[in-house]
Amino acid sequence: VLMTAAATALLSAWALFMRDKERWALAALTIGALLLRLFAATLDPFLNDWDEVYHAVVAKNLMAHPLTPMLYRENALPITTLWSEQHIWLHKPPFFLWQIALSLKMFGLHPWAVRLPSVLWMTALVPLVWRMGCLMRDRTTGFAAAWLVTFAYAVQELTAGSLNTDHNDAVFIAVVACSWWAWLEHVRTRSGRWAVLSGLFVSAAVLTKWYVGACVFLPWFLWTFAGPGWWVRSKMMLLGAGVAAVSISVWLFHILRTFPAEAHYEWAFKARHFAEPMDGHSGNAMFHLNVIAELVPPFTWWIVAPALIWLVWRMKEPAHRILVVTSVLAIQLFFLFAQTKMVCYTLVLLPLYAIGIGHAMVSIVERIRYARIQQWVLGGGLLIASWFTLDIERIHMRHTLSEGPGADTRWRTQNLSTLEELAKLHRFVSRAEQPIVFNVPRNHHLRFMFTYPVEAWAKPPQADVVQHLVAKGYTVFVLQDGAPSDAFPNGTVLVPDSAVHFTRDVRL
Repeated sequence: VLMTAAATALLSAWALFMRDKERWALAALTIGALLLRLFAATLDPFLNDWDEVYHAVVAKNLMAHPLTPMLYRENALPITTLWSEQHIWLHKPPFFLWQIALSLKMFGLHPWAVRLPSVLWMTALVPLVWRMGCLMRDRTTGFAAAWLVTFAYAVQELTAGSLNTDHNDAVFIAVVACSWWAWLEHVRTRSGRWAVLSGLFVSAAVLTKWYVGACVFLPWFLWTFAGPGWWVRSKMMLLGAGVAAVSISVWLFHILRTFPAEAHYEWAFKARHFAEPMDGHSGNAMFHLNVIAELVPPFTWWIVAPALIWLVWRMKEPAHRILVVTSVLAIQLFFLFAQTKMVCYTLVLLPLYAIGIGHAMVSIVERIRYARIQQWVLGGGLLIASWFTLDIERIHMRHTLSEGPGADTRWRTQNLSTLEELAKLHRFVSRAEQPIVFNVPRNHHLRFMFTYPVEAWAKPPQADVVQHLVAKGYTVFVLQDGAPSDAFPNGTVLVPDSAVHFTRDVRL
C-alpha cells in the first residue's frame, strides 16, 4: 500500500514538473519521499544489527531518564568499558536518541517507532536539497537534486535501520545539510537570524555525531576573511559559533560533571579511531570513494568528482564555491587518513553529491536547442536515474526471504523466528517478580530488553555476579543454549532448550 501510494505521488511529481509546476511538483515529491521512507521503516519487524538494537535500548531508557543515557539500568551487571557492555552509554551523543525516545513515548515500543525520526529527517532533506540547489545554481538543478535524494538507496537503508550506523547518520546528514542551508541563506541576506539558525543546527549536528557536525564553520571562516567587510562577517560568524557553543557546552558540562570517568574514556576511545581500525573496521585509501558507487548507485566517484568540479566552475557566488570545495575535500581527506573506516562516515556529503549530479544532468540537457525537448530529456533522465538509484532489487533481497545476490536469508529467517522465542522467554521469566536473564545470544539480548522490561546479558554469569544480584532481590535466569544443565553457578534458574531455543548467528 505504501509503495503504491508513493509511486502515485512520485509520478504526480514528475508529471507536474513536466508541466512547469515546480512548487506543486516539489510538494508531491516530498509526499512521495515521506511514503517511501515510511515503507522503508516498516520493512523489518525486528531491530537490526548492530547499531539499531543499541540505539533503541538506550532511547527506551531515556524515556524515563532523559539526561542519563543508559544501555543497562542495573549497574550490578558485569558491565565493562566496551561500548556494547556499558551502564552509562556515551558512545553517541543524545540528540537523535532523544528523538527516538520521544517517538517511543508517543507510539510505543515498536521497531518502526525507532525509525520514525529518520523518516521525518530524511523526508525534510528533499525540500532542503531543493532549496540548496536553487541557491547554488537554479530551480531546475534544485529539483533534479531533490529527485535524486528522494530515491537514494542509502537513504532508504538508513531509514530502515539496516545500514550502520543507521539513525545516527540519518539525522546527522539532515542536520548538517540544515546548517549549510541556513548559512547559504545568511550569505544571501546577511541576516543575523540565519547565522543563529545555522549555529543551532551545528549544535544539533555535534550533539548527534560530534566533531564533523561543525564542518560549516570551515567555509564560513574562509569566506569571512576572503574580502572586504570581514569585520561585519566575522561578527556574524562569532554569533553563530556562540549559539552552537552554548548548547554543546551545556551537554558537555553535564556529562563531565555527572559521568566524568565515562566521558573521558569515550573521548579517548573516539580519538583512537584516527590511528587504529577500531572494531575491525579497516579499509584502503579508496574505501570512502568506493562507498559512492555502493550506496549512491549508479553514480561512482569518477562521475561525482567531475560533476562537482563542473558545478564549482559555473558558480557565481564565491561563498558557494568555498562551501563545496572545502566541505568535500576536508571530509574526504580527514576520513582518508583516519584508520577506522565505516561506510557512512563521508555520506554526510550526499546533498552536495546530489546537487553536483543534478546540475550536471541539467547542464547536459541545456545543450539541446529546443526547451520542450530539454524538459522531456531531463524528465526521462530523472526517471531512469531514480530506478537505478533506488535499487529496488537490492532492497528486495535484503528485506525479504528471497534467494539471490546479496540475500542473507538465514540471518533474516533467524531474526523473524527470534520474535517468537523472545516472547516465550518473557513468559518463562515473568513468573518471577524481579527477573534478570543471562546467556541470551548477542544482540537478541538487546531485542529482548527493548521489547520487555527485563535486563538481559549476552554471556553466562559468574558466581560472584549471581550472588550480588540475588542479594539485590533478582531472580537470575540463564538460558541453557546447548550447555550442560549443571554448567552454571548455584543460585541461577535454568531456562532449558526445551522451553526457549535461539539459533546463534555465526556472524555475532
